[in-house]
Amino acid sequence: MTTPNIPARKRSGADEETMTEWLMIHQREVAWAVVAIAIIVGGFWYYERSQAIKAQRAEAAYFQARQSAAAGNLPLAVSDLQKVVSRYEGTSAGTQAALTLAQTFYDQKKFKEGVDVLKAAEAKAPADFKASVHILEAAGYEELKNLVAAAEQYKLAAQVTRFPVDKSEYLASAARDYMAAGKTEEAKAIWTDLVKDETAPTAAEARVRLGEL
Repeated sequence: MTTPNIPARKRSGADEETMTEWLMIHQREVAWAVVAIAIIVGGFWYYERSQAIKAQRAEAAYFQARQSAAAGNLPLAVSDLQKVVSRYEGTSAGTQAALTLAQTFYDQKKFKEGVDVLKAAEAKAPADFKASVHILEAAGYEELKNLVAAAEQYKLAAQVTRFPVDKSEYLASAARDYMAAGKTEEAKAIWTDLVKDETAPTAAEARVRLGEL
């Protein structure tokens, strides 16, 4: 019986030599790969660090603007808030400044100016503030008697909120504005959805409203 030829296993030393030879041949590629990884890691660290510094500066600037408002210097407060909004757009402090600035305009009956501030802050607002932006914007549209636009903002707030109770409340507000604007079908669609959830605080109102339509 013929014994089959079984290839001899390579020694570990041979494997090491092969790897060493490969590294020597491709040392330039390896070096560039190491440099690329270092750049990526360094860039990520730099970005995170710069964002943290930006957030800290935004908080300080927002605090200063609030101090101006608390001191009763409304023109300075508005100016400071506008600077925070423009310089630190997309940060938590920048969005809070936009909300405060809009409310300041509302207090002066400047509802269009307030809505404009919020409209500009919508897209880049952090997730935790998006619902607040839409709710305050809806309030501005209500004062401007643009109830359809107000309803749309309430619906957007319902889409981004994390809390089911708030979602039903925002949708109910949207339905009320649609009804007041004569948009019966839009209001009916919302009330029909709300009445399905018996545990929602708006379920009872939804049944009453549907009976009225």
